[in-house]
Amino acid sequence: MRMFLVILASLVLAVFALCEVVEGYPVPGWLYLPTAILFAVGIVRRAPAPAQIGRLAALAMLLAAIVVLYSVPWSSRKPFLRDLYRIKPGMTEAEVRQIMARYQEGTGWPSNPFAGVSVPRTLHDLGSSTAYSAGVSPSGELTLSNSLVFRHAMSGRFDSDWGIVSFSNGRVATVSFSPD
Repeated sequence: MRMFLVILASLVLAVFALCEVVEGYPVPGWLYLPTAILFAVGIVRRAPAPAQIGRLAALAMLLAAIVVLYSVPWSSRKPFLRDLYRIKPGMTEAEVRQIMARYQEGTGWPSNPFAGVSVPRTLHDLGSSTAYSAGVSPSGELTLSNSLVFRHAMSGRFDSDWGIVSFSNGRVATVSFSPD
């Protein structure tokens, strides 16, 4: 049974590593704790510590690997999400801009040049099934009404990762993330 727990924890940790390092999708921190517990239960025996120095050393190395995997920002998405989720309902626009100051503001998408500017448009986020009223900025960029959009990458793989902060009566109403 203990070997099964170690194998299971190893597989879970491998999936976490693939998500974090290869794919750039941060794994929520709370998921690492059960993985560490699985390793501990599977490796440590009911015996005096000196009798299982090798096991404790292996556990310490695995726990260090978990800490590194969680702590290192393997892509720009990880710190972006940490900052985005620091934004709470009720905050003002100035507070939001202060938190997100190091990121690009705006969708980065040009509006449709063939659609009339006065035609109301709706943008649907398929991941969350949320609909946003869309418009056009003076520079011709797609905008979301009553919302600020932040991006952490200007080109490449995550250039359409959007942190969307919606406002109602001048205060944050919702915070969402729409992945590229």
